[in-house]
Amino acid sequence: MKIVIFGAGGFIGGWLCEELADRQDVELVACVRQWSSAVRLARRGLDVVQLDLEAATRDLTVIASADVVVNVSMPLPEREPELALRLYSACAVAGVRKFIQFSSMAVYGDRTGDVDEDTPLAPSDDYGRGKAQMERRLLEAAAGSGPQLFILRPTIVYGPFSDAWTVRYARRIAVGRWRSLGWAGAGTCNLVHVQDVAKSVVLTVRAQPDSKSHVLNINGPELVTWNEYIARFGDALEVRDRTSMNPLLFSLTSTAVHVVRKAGSWVKRKSIRLPLQSAPALVRTAQSVVNLYPTPEELHLLRRKVRCSRDRAARVIGFSPSMSLDEGLRQSVAWCRVHGVV
Repeated sequence: MKIVIFGAGGFIGGWLCEELADRQDVELVACVRQWSSAVRLARRGLDVVQLDLEAATRDLTVIASADVVVNVSMPLPEREPELALRLYSACAVAGVRKFIQFSSMAVYGDRTGDVDEDTPLAPSDDYGRGKAQMERRLLEAAAGSGPQLFILRPTIVYGPFSDAWTVRYARRIAVGRWRSLGWAGAGTCNLVHVQDVAKSVVLTVRAQPDSKSHVLNINGPELVTWNEYIARFGDALEVRDRTSMNPLLFSLTSTAVHVVRKAGSWVKRKSIRLPLQSAPALVRTAQSVVNLYPTPEELHLLRRKVRCSRDRAARVIGFSPSMSLDEGLRQSVAWCRVHGVV
């Protein structure tokens, strides 16, 4: 079976390639947009091709003999609907039988309570709107001829190589001595380990459901609050003298820091040079402080109470996450120490 993966140099793509690399029944082709993202793959001796989505829709050579195409790439939100549709259409021409597209729980926007695949989409930012439009266009295309379509919506994906939910939080806990954020961190943290996400793709490749199109939420085995995630991560990191934050002060400081963050982005965008010899050191110090605090959007996520059901994935592809939070954190901490994160 030939499987072509786009976005193979990314966090999830790299894990998926490693999951498939040693399988004797799989011919794997890993596609990266830039050679600089292929280091992790090259160490495994994988077949790596420099090919982005646009090039793949013009030259069908790589996907022509593929059985399955997996798209886990991350183009700009405004380009993603068009590029994903063009790739799906190219796969239809090339005779690919199964197309697996990654989406996100961001399509649910600010919804709270229980959500599943039948919950109406209500994206609240450009990223979520791009994902929602991409899903809609693919589902419309799959209603005609073309490959069987699977859209996977992973939740909060953590684990080794995760900048957003592992590296960033390890540093915040270690430097900021976080133990709890009070009501600012009382929202539901729908964590799924990246190894379970890779496992869900393997199950999708093997699944043979009758229906042409499927949208599946991919979530982990435990529902915890963000406060509990932070506390258990800190315990695993063995960070001492942690403190519980005053949630109001924490929220106000995060908002103020975001103003600094936006100002810094403006200065960088305008290529303004600071007239000080110590400017680089000042910038580094400011950046380290800024990184300790979440953006307003992340603050909202930390407070939001939502449960993302994975029941349909269990029925359709037999998905059952196996990585417990404690084991996932143990693995994450070991990786962080090896790579000098903390």
